Amino acid sequence: MLEKYNPREIEEKWRENWSRSKQYKFDLKAKKPYYVIDTPPPFPTGEFHMGGVLNWCYMDFAARYKRMRGFEVLFPQGWDCHGFPTEVKVEKKHGKGLGKEEFLARCLEWTHDVVGTMKPQMKQMGFSIDWNAEYYTLDKEYYRKVQYSLLKMFEDGHVYRAEHPVLFCTHCRSAIAKAEADDVERETVFNDIIFKSEGKDLVIATTRPELLHACVALLVHPQDARYKKIVGKNATVPVHGQQVPILSDSDVDEDFGTGIVMVCTFGDKQDVVWAYRHKLKVIRACDEAGRLLNAKHLTGLKTSEAKEKIIEELKAKKLLVNQKPMKQVVKIHDRCKKPIELLSSTQWFIRLKGCEDEVKKAASEMNWHPPHMQQLLLDWVNGLEWDWCISRQRFFGIPIPFWYCECGEVIPPKEKDLPVDPSKDAAPAKCKCGGKVIGETSVCDGWVDSSITPLIIAGWPDDKEKFRKLYPAAVRPQGTDIIRTWAFYTTFRCLKLTGKPPFKDMLINGMVLGNDGKKMSKSSGNYVEAKDVIGKSGVDALRQWAALAGSTGKDNVFYWKDVNYAHSFNNKLWNASKFILNGMEGYKEKKAKLSVTDYWVRSKMQKTVKRVTECLDRYEYYEALTAIQSFFWHDVCDNYLEDVKHRVYGKDEESRNAVQATLKEVLDCSLRLLAPFAPFITEEIYHEIHERSVHSAQWPEFRKSEVHEDFERLGERMHRALSEVRKFKASKAMPLNAPLKEIKIRASEELCKNFADVLDDFKAVSKADAVSFEVVENAENKEAMVVECSA
Repeated sequence: MLEKYNPREIEEKWRENWSRSKQYKFDLKAKKPYYVIDTPPPFPTGEFHMGGVLNWCYMDFAARYKRMRGFEVLFPQGWDCHGFPTEVKVEKKHGKGLGKEEFLARCLEWTHDVVGTMKPQMKQMGFSIDWNAEYYTLDKEYYRKVQYSLLKMFEDGHVYRAEHPVLFCTHCRSAIAKAEADDVERETVFNDIIFKSEGKDLVIATTRPELLHACVALLVHPQDARYKKIVGKNATVPVHGQQVPILSDSDVDEDFGTGIVMVCTFGDKQDVVWAYRHKLKVIRACDEAGRLLNAKHLTGLKTSEAKEKIIEELKAKKLLVNQKPMKQVVKIHDRCKKPIELLSSTQWFIRLKGCEDEVKKAASEMNWHPPHMQQLLLDWVNGLEWDWCISRQRFFGIPIPFWYCECGEVIPPKEKDLPVDPSKDAAPAKCKCGGKVIGETSVCDGWVDSSITPLIIAGWPDDKEKFRKLYPAAVRPQGTDIIRTWAFYTTFRCLKLTGKPPFKDMLINGMVLGNDGKKMSKSSGNYVEAKDVIGKSGVDALRQWAALAGSTGKDNVFYWKDVNYAHSFNNKLWNASKFILNGMEGYKEKKAKLSVTDYWVRSKMQKTVKRVTECLDRYEYYEALTAIQSFFWHDVCDNYLEDVKHRVYGKDEESRNAVQATLKEVLDCSLRLLAPFAPFITEEIYHEIHERSVHSAQWPEFRKSEVHEDFERLGERMHRALSEVRKFKASKAMPLNAPLKEIKIRASEELCKNFADVLDDFKAVSKADAVSFEVVENAENKEAMVVECSA
């Protein structure tokens, strides 16, 4: 072993070794149970941030542990290459003036470039990914399978094309799904505006006067006595002058504003509900660029510009009677963070309504870690309101694989022709009506691509034998933030395509926060680069931070103290291992006569094995790693190594052999327990003991026969007494190896009598010339002791 622990040197050595050995390559023919990880295919951003470190560490902990438990592990890696994030990056770099083909070429170029920067970072972290199982969602074969999945769902009646109000990002100029919208609170203005009805003034309060041109009705509550007489009459909309009916609806909040609400098509979700309920006509309020339509002299203005103009006109006409500030929750696109509109648009949808019970049943059949995370999915399912809009008016994505006739008939592709691009390819058939057939130009929502990853990695739909073996996946690891998207869409789509839930376990990790408790970001100044942590403390310390930062599923605050502790632990492990390996000189493997302290540490070790195994089976990484660190640092290093140094260097060959046998087993077991968390340092030390990889070694088996409560009790008593001795020496500024004239122990008769079993070790460690005992008669606390030292 190197004289000093050098993480960089060790990591480089074993990274190259693992790459050459291909020991993580999945073998479908292996005679082992399979463990399949449905690895998230990340957007290639170019930087493997701390959130990624946390997420992939969780996966790698599971992969390495399961291999040691005898599983054949499939740990693939995909890349989710399509969608808004890539297009935004390319537009930022090259502008928006590129032609479609050149723009797509730049998207591909950018994707390959950034994947090329992320893969080395993932390899640097020691993730045991099978790079032979790598996939890209931009590959033609992936295209084919996504389009095949949509074709099958279309044939089963789950995919359709229709005009509906949809959430639309006018900044990105595309429809989006509800799951891509975030709620934010902002300051706005409540405007009290005068409508006219039979010569009387009606005051309506609104935050969106720019939508007056799309007002199609006024509503009041049926029990609101103030307005009962006007129900059934018409009102005139200010500025634009259209006549709209006054109707009653029990959903109106008579205590909000003036109690009269205007229905526009569409200002919010409630407008959609009312428009459908009362069969109101729909006026297109604005176009895909967010410019007003059907608004007379205001047509063509951006909604923000139109709001200013309409307010000016209302004031000039004395139709604006009051304005007051208020806070309002609005929806923004989760990608660009810009406000979104509700537009009536013809799009492609997947039917979701009616799926609630089967998705909830599937969720209940999965094992959620932690369990309460299941409720996030159930809440989302219970709140489903609309079907999933899957079409996007962008370029870099998998084409929606359908044609349609001007009569509305949909013309699907033939399975043998997939993949297809209807924007370029001729339709496979003519419409029965003889009308013009049009190729769809929209592309799929990125979640359409990634919602079949468990199917893709299992060989669906071509390799039925592989699929039978590998589906459902053993585990889906993912963050809390995409339960409503990736977890839901995958569960739903895989159920429709296979009839089975897509995975057995759900492993949920939280977000990484800065040390100020806020989401980590460069703009907030609380951002920490993984490379900086690695440069200072090494990969193994960073990996242990991922386990130590908090319980599974909780948001994790990044603290340098956790990294520093892990680095200190690695140093402790390194130095202790050097002592143990040096102490093995002359060891001969034979039956050894163990002492109380040998039995004590072996018993503690077996309990640690049991505890760690149970925790890892439940993906409880914090509890598992703290148990390992506590055992090795405190039980082994602080106590046992100090207990046995005199025996390691002593002349009693039988006693030395018992210590050596115990030390070898303790180190061997500790390295195997720690290997999933700290693969580099454990591999280096393990190779000093065995000529094989620790990561292909068998996981320690719990041996109940080696748990000895009596010996543990004796060991604990001796260590409590030694702790008092150390305190005495520290108070006198004496070195720990300084001799003592005498130690007197005052305790119960039972404790004094049993102390004889550890007396020799106690004297040797404490450096006491003599040890005497004073029995405390009728002691109430049988474990209490007073230790008096004489220098």
